[in-house]
Amino acid sequence: MFELLLIMLERLGLIVMLAFIATRLRFFRDMLSPAAPTKKQEYTAILFFGTFGIIGTYSGVTFQAEPFQLERFTTGILNTEAIANFRVIGVVLAGLFGGYKVGGAAGLMAGGHRMLLGGFTGFACGIATIAAGIFAAWFRSRNPGVTSRPLHVFAIGGAAEMMQMGLIVLLARPLADAVTLVQHIAIPMILANGVGCALFLLIIKSVEREKEKAAALQAQKVLRIAEQTLVYLKSGLTVQSAGHVSLILYKELKLKGVVIKESSRTLAEIGGKSDSMVTETLSSRLHTIGTVGFYFHSNVTALQKETLSGLVKLLNSQLELAEADKLYNLAQDAEINALQAQINPHFLFNTLNTVLSLIRIDPEKARAALRSLSKFIRHNLQSTTEDVHTVSDELEHIKSYLSIEQIRFEDRIKVSYHIEENCLDTALPALTLQPIIENAVKHGFKRKSGQCELQINIRQSNEDVHIYIEDNGTGADPEMMETLTSCPGNSTDGNGIALYNINKRLIMTFGRSCGLQFSSKPGSGMTVSFKIPSTFHYIRKDSFIYEADD
Repeated sequence: MFELLLIMLERLGLIVMLAFIATRLRFFRDMLSPAAPTKKQEYTAILFFGTFGIIGTYSGVTFQAEPFQLERFTTGILNTEAIANFRVIGVVLAGLFGGYKVGGAAGLMAGGHRMLLGGFTGFACGIATIAAGIFAAWFRSRNPGVTSRPLHVFAIGGAAEMMQMGLIVLLARPLADAVTLVQHIAIPMILANGVGCALFLLIIKSVEREKEKAAALQAQKVLRIAEQTLVYLKSGLTVQSAGHVSLILYKELKLKGVVIKESSRTLAEIGGKSDSMVTETLSSRLHTIGTVGFYFHSNVTALQKETLSGLVKLLNSQLELAEADKLYNLAQDAEINALQAQINPHFLFNTLNTVLSLIRIDPEKARAALRSLSKFIRHNLQSTTEDVHTVSDELEHIKSYLSIEQIRFEDRIKVSYHIEENCLDTALPALTLQPIIENAVKHGFKRKSGQCELQINIRQSNEDVHIYIEDNGTGADPEMMETLTSCPGNSTDGNGIALYNINKRLIMTFGRSCGLQFSSKPGSGMTVSFKIPSTFHYIRKDSFIYEADD
């Protein structure tokens, strides 16, 4: 018995080596995929494990009970002989990994072969082999996680051999030879096959861990590349971005060369060329953008192809985001221009009527009004081609507007400017301040008798420039202030939408925290305030400092 155990453990090393070689093959790795197996994979598994069971038979030791005799190699078998073998290993694993269909079919294949070999235990061993595959599949159905527990698999392999020993005693004849055979081979076969099943499982688990590790490393590499390329592909696929991306791909993937093309035009090329090349398409949902070619030092593996496919999908997603961002910015710019175009000098005709009246009464005032109107209109025309103005430009515009309104209000408007010099270069959306002033004049001073006062305060605080426009007009109730920026008004002169548009432009340009803020009580005037980032500067054309008008 001890001699037989040593021989079987020795042969077990051969079985384990064959198992290790099998796990290196691609079809075996695909067969172990956690996804539901295809018909082809099932047939492949039956053929593999059935063949493995047959190899287990031939790698066994031929045994003769009377007189007791061992033969180290099985080439043929007499009616009085039996085989101490490893057939159960392949069949048990077929049942554990493939279920009833694979386990039963592999058992039928290996068991049928054993019956054809003959010997007084041939029929019993064949039946036991089929039963082993079904038994393993049944155990798997009751314990789905059994394939991750080597000790359980050892017990299943040993139990399958114990079942075989029982069937030999029940079915093999002569009974005396069967009993003698079981007495000599039972323990060695139970131990050897149990250990073999557990070792095979450990090898399979090592393959799975290797796959997981390789996948994790590839995923980590792909994400690292995606993180590095994101900053460059934000602007889309250009010569500059393609150059940076190709260099990143070249270094991270350790390629022989990379080429990025847009149609037939080469945007970037780095390294050399080789016969081992993979070309992937760069595209968005709307159209094909270009191609990227990867040159390898040696033949391309399936894992490398899969990695490149996943990587290019991420690059395509980045290009789609860049395109979507570009479309969003275009739409945002178009909306800002549309909002800006709505803010026109609504008082134009009233001003012209005032000038007509002054020509006879006070020609000098009429000329001054026309000069101010000319500046005002010129500033409005410039704003159609300029998205932003400096605070200095906006104040010039305000002065032109208020000069005209002073004439209409018969000098009842007093304006005070409190402007910090360092704020004059700060940029803000064009035509922002004038409509706020116009709103104060038209609505705040509309029913006010006596002196009308306006205060314009602009100062810097920390990282922001704060702008306050305060009047002593009739003010507004809380309900009115709540609707000023929530929806456009319906006034025929256009002023109803002015504050709404300004608020929306400020938010779209600088963010929600920079929208208009209102403070007012009925009869006590109103203060309109907002802030803009002080770091957003334009170069000032002319120095401009306001002082209070006399």
